[in-house]
Amino acid sequence: MTEPSVDHLRVILTRSAGGYFRNPLRERLVTCSVCTTPVDGFERCFRCHEHRATAGELLADRVGIMTYAIAGRQSGYVMRGYKSERPPPLHQRIVASTLGLALHHTACVEALAGTPIAHWASVPSLAGRQGEHQLHHYATRFARTTEVQVAPRVTDNPRGLSGEHFHIAHHLPENAHILLIDDTWTTGGHAQSLALALRAAVPGRFRY
Repeated sequence: MTEPSVDHLRVILTRSAGGYFRNPLRERLVTCSVCTTPVDGFERCFRCHEHRATAGELLADRVGIMTYAIAGRQSGYVMRGYKSERPPPLHQRIVASTLGLALHHTACVEALAGTPIAHWASVPSLAGRQGEHQLHHYATRFARTTEVQVAPRVTDNPRGLSGEHFHIAHHLPENAHILLIDDTWTTGGHAQSLALALRAAVPGRFRY
């Protein structure tokens, strides 16, 4: 993206969602070091602690949260509405602009990881949703690198942590740096399960 288009995205977000979309804070022992959920004197929230105990360093190396949505509030309505059967155009513009701004900061992600982003993948729905996920549609518009093709598998525990939830239809090089994109983080089960699937699909250790 060029700088004018980034400025345009900022204007859209400020005017449309500036009153209720907020950036999460990272403060040790106050918010979870992974997902920024409020905690009371702990390093991680219960779910992230549970995932860490189960999968350890196989989880995503770094997690970045753009904003948080609250159920029953306008922010929650936007995140549910943008991918509904009849999505309000305003909700679509807000989510697309948020993702566009996030992907504009890929240089920051590369600096933290110490290596360029080689691939990206988005988390597909495990609920049998038909057609292209709206988030994937936006990601293909803004992402600059090669997409990793991901397909969901049938599971009776979609929020559980398992790399078996996804099939990776892509040959990945050793130590590939992959940017993983998801639209919501409730327990983190979907995103972290895909992180596990990507780990299993690549020889050697690599960073997300």
